[in-house]
Amino acid sequence: MRASKFFVSTLKEAPADAELVSHKLMLRAGMIRRLAGGIYSWMPLGVRVLRQVEAIIREEMNRAGAIELFMPAVQPGELWKESGRWQKYGPELLRFKDRHDREYCVGPTHEEVITDLARREIRSYRQLPLHFYQLQTKFRDEIRPRFGVMRSREFIMKDGYSFHATFDDLRREYQNMYETYTRIFTRLGLNFRAVAADTGSIGGTGSHEFHVLADSGEDAIAFSSGSDYAANVELAEAVAPIAPRGTPAQLMSKVATPGKTRCEDVATLLGISLDRTVKAIAVMHGEDFILLLLRGDHELNEIKTQKLPGLDPFRFASEAEIERHLHCRAGYIGPVAVAPNVRIIADRAVAQMSDFVCGANEAEFHLTGVNWARDLPLPQLIADIRKVVAGDPSPDGKGTLD
Repeated sequence: MRASKFFVSTLKEAPADAELVSHKLMLRAGMIRRLAGGIYSWMPLGVRVLRQVEAIIREEMNRAGAIELFMPAVQPGELWKESGRWQKYGPELLRFKDRHDREYCVGPTHEEVITDLARREIRSYRQLPLHFYQLQTKFRDEIRPRFGVMRSREFIMKDGYSFHATFDDLRREYQNMYETYTRIFTRLGLNFRAVAADTGSIGGTGSHEFHVLADSGEDAIAFSSGSDYAANVELAEAVAPIAPRGTPAQLMSKVATPGKTRCEDVATLLGISLDRTVKAIAVMHGEDFILLLLRGDHELNEIKTQKLPGLDPFRFASEAEIERHLHCRAGYIGPVAVAPNVRIIADRAVAQMSDFVCGANEAEFHLTGVNWARDLPLPQLIADIRKVVAGDPSPDGKGTLD
């Protein structure tokens, strides 16, 4: 086609709601146009690029032995109820009823549909293994769609589903797909890392995410300075300190900390480093009241915490629940002298601390010189419940994390 006959609609300036450079450039170049929040029309120039990306994906998937199909975007609600995800998937699942009052959804993914198809069509284990894939439109009702087509509500996904007679064969195909995705991203000329990730709502024994390294993303990965180890921060292990717990050098005492509810403020008032403080986070699992203990300079990793025994699911305790169980308001709570029914879970770093500072379970007061096995019992459970930070030892023992 002659360029004079091709339709190109460019913009001198990007719309004010475009945040990322990529989003701005795609709009200005006439590749996409916004129809509604998180919903875009692909313009002729954008479609040409999209088709070339799809061609690379098809070539590599076919090369890997996968078979292409195309499943409906609209899915019966009964399949999602059978899998248990009709309610669990949450408000991102766009549900509706047809004229016969039957429930449907616009598919955010196709596990339910492909599994139903497989159980109807696969007659014998001799037909296995089978790997089906598709390039198809999905819809997820994101609460805040942004970043253009990177975080849209309607989007095109390549999804693949394989079926196996043995777990060993499943692992073989997993490695096959790992290598296939590596070839796809390499052919697209992207700077990427494959990182260990949480399996999420789908479940399973393992997962990898292929991350394109960029300053404009909204996810973070931890990677080793001395090896190929890399993981999503939701999954990256925070290794326990090597040094043994120190011998107590102080007596426990109660100090006034009026108005100081944050570890940072308490540390400043007492003239100590933040890593000598312990913060208690109150959560509920059903009717069970639990205190999660973290070092003052660390953050709770909710993904790792939810996987602990007796914590799936958990929620943060309300002010009323904190006062009922600890007789104190939030900001001054701690693990010393709590009732026997209060469960204590300490992060690995906290379990190694001595002479630390924590809430006194009395408004306007904290305790200093607190030590395990002397001032309070050892925690019922010691676990990795924090996010890793730069400088942590790499879990594979090689280098440190960045």
